[in-house]
Amino acid sequence: MKRLFFFVALIVSFSSCETKNNSESSTTNLLENFSFSVDTVTVDVGEEIFMPGAYYKFELSEDGDQVFTYFEPEFEVHEIDLNAMKLVKRHKFEKDGPNMIPMYLNYMQNLNETELFFANSNQAGVFKKTGEKVKSISLKPEDYSGLDPDFPFSLGNSILISPDQKKVLTLPNESLGTAEGLAILNLEAMNAKFLKLPALEMTKNFRVLFKQGNGAVSSGENQRLYMINGQFIIDSGATSDIYIYDLVSDSLRLVTFPHQLVPKAKTREFPSEVDSNERRREVMNEIRKQISFSQFFWDEGKQIYFRMGEMNRELNEATKRYSSDTYLFTYDKDFNLTGETKVQDLDFMPTYGFARDNKLYMEWVVGENPAFIVYTFNF
Repeated sequence: MKRLFFFVALIVSFSSCETKNNSESSTTNLLENFSFSVDTVTVDVGEEIFMPGAYYKFELSEDGDQVFTYFEPEFEVHEIDLNAMKLVKRHKFEKDGPNMIPMYLNYMQNLNETELFFANSNQAGVFKKTGEKVKSISLKPEDYSGLDPDFPFSLGNSILISPDQKKVLTLPNESLGTAEGLAILNLEAMNAKFLKLPALEMTKNFRVLFKQGNGAVSSGENQRLYMINGQFIIDSGATSDIYIYDLVSDSLRLVTFPHQLVPKAKTREFPSEVDSNERRREVMNEIRKQISFSQFFWDEGKQIYFRMGEMNRELNEATKRYSSDTYLFTYDKDFNLTGETKVQDLDFMPTYGFARDNKLYMEWVVGENPAFIVYTFNF
């Protein structure tokens, strides 16, 4: 069992630039006796017929008993009862007219019992689950005082709205590039501020671009912005460091972790642009051999955060499947590292699902029905 040392969290206050240190240590590994099991559960959709693999984005209800997922072919949000594992409602939205939701939806957020937040790279708004638009939200930099008149970045990347609907957070970027920082839009005062995220700037070193004619393909790591357990988290697959934005104090906290089993971040230098798609894939394969971190998940029952990691990701040419060394990390409610382990018999890193009752749910399809692969973690 490895000894887990303290971490230092740097708190930066926007208003006073005051810096505070907070440290805590742990001498036990919560995951010392870790095991897991895997199951597949099918969603009962009744007589409904639709493409079961067309779900995008999963948002839990406040009590965690339902999950809302976007079904793009029909501009619908499907509500699934997780206790009965059954489709219980199809919330329909309009493709045009005054209540039209953003086309090619990239972001969805469950706000409360009656409202959802939708956004793409150009449009955002709050909508009733019955389909009516509550309000539109501008993503034009020129509409917000406080940003440079020549602000060069798009505000339509990784968008979240605060629970009180007074602020929008985004990770502005330039075309296919990584995020340049954090933008905080005040929807009442119509002003904004743009903050750099120096600990995550290295993310851009682990992307590779291939241009051909008028098109381009960019692959690699990205910064992520998401909210779990009431916390706004900004992180990157390329490093274990994260930022936490506190809505009440309007402050940003950098948290670093003393991981012992894996490197804290990717290293080495890789070409940022290549001259063929084959070369792009080669570079990506090399990048993926280094450590990658998943987003955080919150386990309400155990009152812990957890995330996954992977290294040595390689393609098996015979089976055409990727495999990797996979890791699990746990943290207490204050983001102190409490456990880390290599996960035996799991050769890939589950990502982009949702956590509930000590289980991680990942989207799947069984026959003509939507389904979930469910990982149960025991420790």
